Amino acid sequence: MQTSRLPTDRLLTDPILGQLSAIQLSKLLPHIEARVIDAGGHLYQMGDPARTVYVIQRGTVRMECARGRRTTRNEGYAGEESLLGIDSHTDAAIAVDQTDVLAIPASALADITELSRSLREHFFKSYVTRYDDPGDAAPPLIPKALPVDATLFAILGWLLAIALPVLAFLIGPALGLSEAATDFLAIIAVTVCMWLFGLVPEYVPPLFAALAVILLDVAPPEQALSGFRSESFFICLSIFGIGAMMVASGVTYRFSLWVMSRVPATLAGYSISLFGLGTLLSPIIPSVVGRVTIISPFLVELVELSKAGPKDVFANRLIFSLTAGASIFVPLFLTASVPNLVVYGLLDPQTQFAFDWLSWINASLVFGLLVLVSFFVVSALLFRGAREFSIPRQTILEQRRILGPITRMEWVAILAVTAMTLGILTEAVHGIDVPWVALAVLVTLMLFGSFQREALRNQIDWPVLIYIGAIVGWVPIAASTGLDDTIVAHLGWLAHYMTTDFPLFILMLSGLILVVRLALPTGVTVVLFTTALFPLAAAHGCSLWLIGFIILAVADTFIFPYQSSYFLKLRNDLAARGMGEVCDDGRIISANIVMLVLRIGAIYGSLIYWQYLDLM
Repeated sequence: MQTSRLPTDRLLTDPILGQLSAIQLSKLLPHIEARVIDAGGHLYQMGDPARTVYVIQRGTVRMECARGRRTTRNEGYAGEESLLGIDSHTDAAIAVDQTDVLAIPASALADITELSRSLREHFFKSYVTRYDDPGDAAPPLIPKALPVDATLFAILGWLLAIALPVLAFLIGPALGLSEAATDFLAIIAVTVCMWLFGLVPEYVPPLFAALAVILLDVAPPEQALSGFRSESFFICLSIFGIGAMMVASGVTYRFSLWVMSRVPATLAGYSISLFGLGTLLSPIIPSVVGRVTIISPFLVELVELSKAGPKDVFANRLIFSLTAGASIFVPLFLTASVPNLVVYGLLDPQTQFAFDWLSWINASLVFGLLVLVSFFVVSALLFRGAREFSIPRQTILEQRRILGPITRMEWVAILAVTAMTLGILTEAVHGIDVPWVALAVLVTLMLFGSFQREALRNQIDWPVLIYIGAIVGWVPIAASTGLDDTIVAHLGWLAHYMTTDFPLFILMLSGLILVVRLALPTGVTVVLFTTALFPLAAAHGCSLWLIGFIILAVADTFIFPYQSSYFLKLRNDLAARGMGEVCDDGRIISANIVMLVLRIGAIYGSLIYWQYLDLM
């Protein structure tokens, strides 16, 4: 068997593949391999795993099924069963003479055939008409048995999910909690167990919590579900929608090809590119989930083209680079996240005047440099041994040629992103909050028909949105039950260390934040600790900005996947393309722990600089 140059132009005239759009064909191109099969050579044998579809370009292929039937083809396809849910080839395919074929991995075609029912039907028709009697080749399609997950780890999780609520009911009165607050604490305990042990998908526990809150009369339904009408929910919905528009139009894919054609075709080049894109978007898009939504198609494309297997180190380094680039600089930019804006709003007028956008960056500069160095150290040490992979420049150029000029839909997507960016940057002028600027852009796209129902249904990550909407409602519930007041009352002892031993105060505060983050999202944690500590800091003459910055720097981290909606979003994007097993959660958790330690170290490393700025 030999390989030859890929005849791109012939793909455009193929009766089935020619139906693909320019962007679909461009995405498929790097996966296609042109092969020359010598006379008597096998494309595949009966019983071989069905993973590849072959397009016959020149020559003749003889197919032999188990019943002794034979047929020949000098055009069309072979191996179509790989797209029809059949695990192994039902016949053998042998080259009668020297034959040119295009080999296409079925996994690469899977997404396209799911989107195009007619395309799948064409392949099915080609398969069943292979012999005079379609029954000669087609075996019954037997569904695969589902794996049984009854591990000791899961059993332990369910046992704790039962035991911890009982413990909450026992200690609640001793802590001075009301009946409603005790019930809510028990509900949180069950929810955290579900997350920590991965007992159910990540978006299910907060929905369970909302239902339990309503049924146990802990809070009224409008309060339990208030997250679905919060600014956080609408900003995520809007950015998800605009991100979906960018993906559906193809502008994200075009941009990823442009980036890949200019960065070094190495692991380091791709890694730095993903990290850099996240960093560049940080001051513009006030949501880590939104930034990941915009950049993730670039990463998914790279991982898919690299044919990454389960827990592939190369793919996981790219995943770490993207999540780090989109998140580690959040404390540096005032407009990088909604919690930053919340902290800014809680500052007194004098502090707000002193810390505008540029002053905020200046005060956090040393911290930013230290976490940047930390990223490169963690990437080099914890992801060492990753294989190299590169996409040939000629292939990328051919992909860009197939795409042709920028389409009208791509221009609409570019204008939408530009309008949203300008609206966010000019918020001080027009006075419209960021969530409603983003929602206005999304609604405008819908009004003018630029957003198709198919893209709205398939491209937006609705499970992550459900996760966000359900968990944001915990803030008003904690306030109405008095649970937040109890927590604040038990934090008063920190004031002593805030003034007498600030380094120890940082360590204690970081530990408390990390414990709370096991149960509560970043935004809730930030609100809780700023509410408790800002009055204490003001009373003891400590900088409110410094206390707020430390809270943001520690709270905006995650160790376990369930703690991060943007990591869940990225993992869902990979799973949607059949690459759910690529993520190595153990390696990512290890990297997050090391980054967290170094991040707290960066706070300590900034103390001298903050003393120089007279913030301490």
